Amino acid sequence: MANRYEERINKVFDKINSTSEALLVTNLKNIRYLTGFKGSFAVGILTYKGLYLLVDFRYFEQARKEALAEIVLFKDSWINALMKFIDELKIKKLSFEVTCTVDIFLKLSSNKNIELVPQYYVIEQLRAIKEEEEIEKIKVAVKIAEESFLKIKPIIKEGITEKTIATALENEIKKQSDTLPFPVIVASGSNSSMPHWRNSNKKLNRGDFVIIDWGAEYEGYFSDMTRTFIIGEINNKKKEIYDIVNEARRQAILSCKADVPAKDIDLSARNLIKQSGYEEYFGHATGHGVGLDVHEFPKINHNSEDVIKPGMVFTVEPGIYIEGLGGVRIEDMVVVRENTVETLTTLSRDLEIL
Repeated sequence: MANRYEERINKVFDKINSTSEALLVTNLKNIRYLTGFKGSFAVGILTYKGLYLLVDFRYFEQARKEALAEIVLFKDSWINALMKFIDELKIKKLSFEVTCTVDIFLKLSSNKNIELVPQYYVIEQLRAIKEEEEIEKIKVAVKIAEESFLKIKPIIKEGITEKTIATALENEIKKQSDTLPFPVIVASGSNSSMPHWRNSNKKLNRGDFVIIDWGAEYEGYFSDMTRTFIIGEINNKKKEIYDIVNEARRQAILSCKADVPAKDIDLSARNLIKQSGYEEYFGHATGHGVGLDVHEFPKINHNSEDVIKPGMVFTVEPGIYIEGLGGVRIEDMVVVRENTVETLTTLSRDLEIL
């Protein structure tokens, strides 16, 4: 394990050393990726000597146990301690993550002896290509999510509320996951035309589409999936929409290959929906990377500049949403291999009437 973190740190330094002497790491998910530290506060400084992790008293013992880094305890305000430590290291050219807060940036900028160099997602781009151990953790997160759903699936029927379903599913997931990647989405009937509807006290009615979007966590890694059901009965229009979305999902997964531009995967789904006459009703990206964050690289959308590489894990989730009628989204997770694509989610994509 130690070697894995060392390799990651070395890869990051190789990316930044031509432009700066060190990288300030403030994104906690990036700190976890580089060191194994799971706490909710720390600041990292990555140099040619390795990574220094600045923590206060609350996290000092935890950091010593978890982190592959040189732990630095500070007792002053953390930003003052950071500035002092940068001076002690005699850093003159410092890279910083563009996601750092304005407060940190302004404080760094106040030191005229430091040249600041923005780094655009250098660690996140490395995180996009998963190691096999990371993929195995994501697979466990998928299994937890799927097994949790199957346990509560029998309650999904006419008359129950969206919130009751969401609460039951969240409670089941929490039995095995330390956290949720996002609050469970249950969107029924007219609510299902809103892609990011949360849930409400609306009762499921006969003929409703019901979109359920959920995920789980295992050792920091997330899963994310969606299935759409019909309550009681279905008409031809709704069946047509479901079948189009399902075929768009299938075609997009077939296009998931190493060295393919990510935007081509999006276009595979989008073009099928467009040719079916529903272009205006598919307004979000076809997918996104999943790992330590539930939304990360690669971006699977029509203007993405990402290129798919072996080891990338991402969602494929086309949808059609028609105000007044309802919506359909079917979301799988895949990992791209050298010569194939592996679908990680296993729940049926066939239309089910509950």
